[in-house]
Amino acid sequence: MVNTSLNDIKCAIFDMDGTLLDSMPMWHTIGEKYLESLGYQAPKGLWDEIKRLNLEEWADYFLARYKSTKTKEEVMDDISNMIIDSYAKSLPLKEGARQLLENLNKKNIPCYLATATERSSVIACMERLDCLKYFKKILTCMEYKTSKSEPKIFEIAAQDAGLKNEECMVFEDALHAIRSAHGAGFKVCAVYDSSDEEITEPPLSDWERILPLSDISCSSLAQIKL
Repeated sequence: MVNTSLNDIKCAIFDMDGTLLDSMPMWHTIGEKYLESLGYQAPKGLWDEIKRLNLEEWADYFLARYKSTKTKEEVMDDISNMIIDSYAKSLPLKEGARQLLENLNKKNIPCYLATATERSSVIACMERLDCLKYFKKILTCMEYKTSKSEPKIFEIAAQDAGLKNEECMVFEDALHAIRSAHGAGFKVCAVYDSSDEEITEPPLSDWERILPLSDISCSSLAQIKL
C-alpha cells in the first residue's frame, strides 16, 4: 500500500467488522455452526448465500430449507445469542486499531463507529475491549433503517460532527460501503481484510475494485500515520 498518511481530516468514521475488529472469520462460519447445532451439515457456499441477509432473513432462509420445530423468533434468538457471545467473549481488535484511535483522540479528531452490527453486540464487544471511550457516538444501520449500500449512516455522522462529507474520512473494508462513501464525497481509507479476496463482481477481486475508490489504503491500521 502506497499512501498511508492522513491529511486534513476533521472526523474519522469507522466500520467495525473487518476494519477495527477481526470478526469476519466468525461471520463466515456462524451459519455453518448454527446448522450443525440443528444436526445438519452445511452446504458448500453457505456464506455466499446468506452474507447479504439480515437476521430475520437468515431465519427465513434456514426454516425454508431445513426441518425444525423452532419458530422464526426462536431461530433469530438462537443466532443472535451466538453472535453476541462471540462479540462479548472472544473477537479481537485488528493490529493497530487501538493505537490509531488513541492518536486520533489525542489530536481531538472526533471518531464515530458506523456499523451494520446490532447495538447490543457492539456495546458488549467495545466494553470488553475498553474502546467505547474513543467514540463520540455509535451509529447502527438497524437503528437508522439503512444499509451501507447507501451513504446515510456516514452522512448522519458527518452532520452530527457539524462537518461536510469531504472533511470526514471513512475507514472501511467492504466494497459496497466504500463505494457508497466514495460516491457521497467522503474521503476513504480502505482497510484490507482477507474477505476482500472474494470475487463478488467477477472478474476482479473486491480489493482490486476497492483500491481505485480509496484515498488511502493499508494492509494494517498500524501503517496509518497522522
